[in-house]
Amino acid sequence: MAPGMSATLVLNGTALRPDHVVAVAHGARVVLGGEARRSMAGSAHAFGADTGVLERKRGQLLGRDAAPALADPEGFILSHCSAVGAPLPVPIVRALIVCRANVLAVGASGVRPETVQAMLDLLNAGVTPVVPSQGSVGAAGDLAPLAQVARVLCGLGGAAILPDGARVDRVDLAAHGLTPVRPTPKEALSLINGATLTSALAAVAVHRAQRVRDALVTACAMTMEALRADLRCLSPGGIALRGHPGGIRVARELRAMLAGSELAYAGRAPDPFSLRAAPAVLGALTDAIDHAYAIVVRELNGACDNPIWIEDEGVVEVGNFHGAPVALALDYLRAAVTQAVTQSERRTYRLCTGHLAGELPSFLVEGTGLNSGLMLAQYTAASLASECKGLSHPAVVDSIPTVQHHEDHVSMGPIAGRLTLRLLENAADIAGIEALFAAQALDFRRAGIRFSAGERIVEAPLAGAPGVERARKVVREQVAHWDDDQILEPCLSAVGALVRAGRLGQDASATSNVEKW
Repeated sequence: MAPGMSATLVLNGTALRPDHVVAVAHGARVVLGGEARRSMAGSAHAFGADTGVLERKRGQLLGRDAAPALADPEGFILSHCSAVGAPLPVPIVRALIVCRANVLAVGASGVRPETVQAMLDLLNAGVTPVVPSQGSVGAAGDLAPLAQVARVLCGLGGAAILPDGARVDRVDLAAHGLTPVRPTPKEALSLINGATLTSALAAVAVHRAQRVRDALVTACAMTMEALRADLRCLSPGGIALRGHPGGIRVARELRAMLAGSELAYAGRAPDPFSLRAAPAVLGALTDAIDHAYAIVVRELNGACDNPIWIEDEGVVEVGNFHGAPVALALDYLRAAVTQAVTQSERRTYRLCTGHLAGELPSFLVEGTGLNSGLMLAQYTAASLASECKGLSHPAVVDSIPTVQHHEDHVSMGPIAGRLTLRLLENAADIAGIEALFAAQALDFRRAGIRFSAGERIVEAPLAGAPGVERARKVVREQVAHWDDDQILEPCLSAVGALVRAGRLGQDASATSNVEKW
């Protein structure tokens, strides 16, 4: 399935990918595959007669001397609705629902096909539960946020966002053609017992990180030409000798974008590390994204639940609800993005610093002194880069025991996910700012204008690389060349939007099928 709002995803428990999750987050319809229905029916039958699963869970948590009580699936769900904080955006909640539905579609959780179908009906009707963003520790599942979804699904109240964007404090499911689920005891547990907010945030994060990464490679190529970099740092043989796949790929992409340039390689001393070591840093980011992607795909299609049913073993208690694998991948991804954007900010600084930029005007405007030029945009990039460093502190290294020390080790996975999405917002703007600066510098190069000892010199222009020129034109479609001072904010918002829409990738003229993050 190609991502896009008109697409329909067939959910089968085995093949969900981050781009699918993003497509559903932005409105794609979902249907449940026949094979998943059969698998689910088998495990539901295996758990079918077990009405004591919640009582055993209660005994585990409260002690074997806890007073007995009748199974109360609906009360169990309501007791876990304890999240707080600002509501998650609608696309993230939709991602959460489809991710949890696919986990249950694996067929190991004892959940009936009609229950998962009800989750997909909720998505397809455009009814989105309001889910507060804080309150999960990412082990024993993302209980509190998933309980908010289950509350609405089961007709137990709960606020929701309707298809027209209106919020209601208690949604009437019947008014939208939906029937409340009457959960079995095992379904009440399985609807909330998995680190699925963590995986949903991660699926969105790796999709966004890929767009940021592609924009950083494009902006870097633009900067390398604008600063007349020595392209021998992209030597295929030299990069291959180190052997990192990401570095090899980035160098290949940069060579492709810079092919045909007469500007690059000015024959001077070796370039600074922000240029010369770009394949190493952007390559490390590429490898980190690939690693995170593989972890997320595995998680999206795995049985993140407990207890689970295995045909040859029966019902087993395992720790599959723990969010550690995904939380660790998210922490690693944040560090890799931060390293790449701090290098991008250094290239931005170099572009606007006259004595470092190689005969470009200070702050990339003529008449510096009367005009501040792009000076304050570099301030913005520096501020965002600094904030990224703080956001990069790993969440998974913290663990605060819960539930009377029964759940004595947790992952803090949702925190890792939310931090990653916040960081990627900053990263998109940093990448956009570098592209804006590089486009401004390339305007001078394209016109054959240079500055030496304060003198403006016009020469016959040298030919630029077609790949870089396509990227420059994409920027110029949104932001005009800067001559005299004006308000910078709309310009910065415009180039950040290009990154978020995926329009600053290698094929800079292409428009992504999913325009939004």
